[in-house]
Amino acid sequence: MKDIVLSCDNLLKQYPVKKGMFNKVVGQKNIVDHVSLELEKGKTLAIVGESGCGKTVLTRVLLGIEDKTDGSIVFEGKSVDDMTPQEKSDMKAKIQMIFQDTLGSLHPRMSIRESLEEPLILNGVKDKEEREKIILDTLSQVGMAPMFLDRYPHQLSGGQRQRIIIARCLVVTPKIIFADEPISALDVSLQAQVINMLIDLQDKYKLSMLLIAHDLAVVRQIADQIKIMYFGEIVESAPSSEIYKNAQHPYTKVLLKAAPSISKGLEDAGFDIDLKPGDIPDPAKPMPGCPFCTRCIYADERCMKERPEETEVSPGHTVRCHKAGQI
Repeated sequence: MKDIVLSCDNLLKQYPVKKGMFNKVVGQKNIVDHVSLELEKGKTLAIVGESGCGKTVLTRVLLGIEDKTDGSIVFEGKSVDDMTPQEKSDMKAKIQMIFQDTLGSLHPRMSIRESLEEPLILNGVKDKEEREKIILDTLSQVGMAPMFLDRYPHQLSGGQRQRIIIARCLVVTPKIIFADEPISALDVSLQAQVINMLIDLQDKYKLSMLLIAHDLAVVRQIADQIKIMYFGEIVESAPSSEIYKNAQHPYTKVLLKAAPSISKGLEDAGFDIDLKPGDIPDPAKPMPGCPFCTRCIYADERCMKERPEETEVSPGHTVRCHKAGQI
């Protein structure tokens, strides 16, 4: 039986479309469009898609930074809508986030020690010696020496700042980590180090992880389940190995081909696919058909007019595409 720590069902996030001198609301645009997911204890769920598809907004809504428009969120078996303010605060302490911008994630006028102490103080650790012990232990876990505690963010490299941000998450012993493009700003040599560190920390602390990425090569090593997101929707969802062996959605195949480290030999497996010239639809003016049809080389009249339903092509593998199993 699955041990689900966080889930959402038909999650919708809309933003108003305003026009005119008085900013009159003339419509709504769906940035997260009826997304459902389940995050298992100790597992990694990867949300993969290009910039602007709604990945970061999804994590912000799940974390409570932004309010949802519709749908439900359940944390440890209890609906967030039914939680008291204290329970919501406790939930946020158990879910920590690694942001993409390493420099913007740390206060420029706070030393590393102060940045690591702050979440402990906010979570009620009043004893200074206890805080120091937790900080030193956590710093060791992320491979950083105590000498860095009195430095400031601008005195560290990008890789060092990312380790400090991960340490800042770990000091409060979270159950879930949201990692929003945690290695995209790092050199290739550092990316592997940070990914390996996250895997080791996940094994040690039994962490659940929601990993946001735009590159399928990045998540291949760490993800147990992958969801492909396009235009606010989950267009394909499957166990990690199934995505790389038997991708069904044309957009997923394009993402696989775009990853140099895994694209070799894909043409022989039927993955020789590219995008046709076209623009992403305007979220304020959604089209009736498949949102990917403007860029899909297989799109026909049905794709233009009819929105595809989610179809299960094999156990645990779902796709939103009229051509699933035919291409």
